[in-house]
Amino acid sequence: MQQDLTLNLETVSTATKRRKVGNSSEITLSQLDAVINGTSCPLKGSQFLDECRTAAQALPFVNKGFADYNITTVGEKAALLSLMSFESGGFQFNINHFPGNPGQGTRNLMEFPSVNLPDETKNIIRAVVLGDGLSFASAMWFYTQSRATQLGQPGQGCLKLPGMVQGLQAQTQAGWENYITNCVGTTVTDERRKSYLTTLQILNGNDA
Repeated sequence: MQQDLTLNLETVSTATKRRKVGNSSEITLSQLDAVINGTSCPLKGSQFLDECRTAAQALPFVNKGFADYNITTVGEKAALLSLMSFESGGFQFNINHFPGNPGQGTRNLMEFPSVNLPDETKNIIRAVVLGDGLSFASAMWFYTQSRATQLGQPGQGCLKLPGMVQGLQAQTQAGWENYITNCVGTTVTDERRKSYLTTLQILNGNDA
C-alpha cells in the first residue's frame, strides 16, 4: 500500500468540514464482528496478542473515526472498513510484520513516506499513532485529510480525485476500484474485492 503514515496530530482529532451526503447508522457490534470474521483475542498461538482487538474493543474507535471525519454513507464506510479489516487480518495486527517494513502500521497499514530516515526513527514515529484512537481512525484521516500541501494544515485526502466520492457513495465496483487504485495506491485483487463486497453486504443489512 502507498498510503503515507504522516498523520498530523493536530488535525487528526479535528472533524473535517461537513459534507452534504446521505447518512447511515453507526456500525453495530454484530456488523463489525461479521466484517472481521469474529476475531477473538487472545488468538491461539499468536505472537502479537498486544495488537489484537475484538469487535467490541474496536467498535467505539471505528464509529468515532467515521464521525470525526464525517464519513456517513454505507458505500464509503464499506470501502474503508474492508480495507482496515483486510490489511490488519481482522484487527489482529497494528504494524506490518510480514515482511516487517519499517514504519508501516495502523489498522490500515499505511506505509512510511519515502524519506531518508533510519529504520529505528521510522518505527519511533510510527509508535506515536498506534494507539487505538488514532490507529482506528487512520483510514478515515487518509481518505479525507491526507495529501496536505502546507505543513500543519489538513489536505483534502482523496475527496477531490475524479469520481472518488460519487463512486463510493453509489456503491459501485468501479468506484471501489478507483479508491483502491488511485487513493490507497495498491492493486485490485480478488481477495480485496471479496472483502469489500462482503462488508458492503453486511452494512446494507444483508447476511454475508
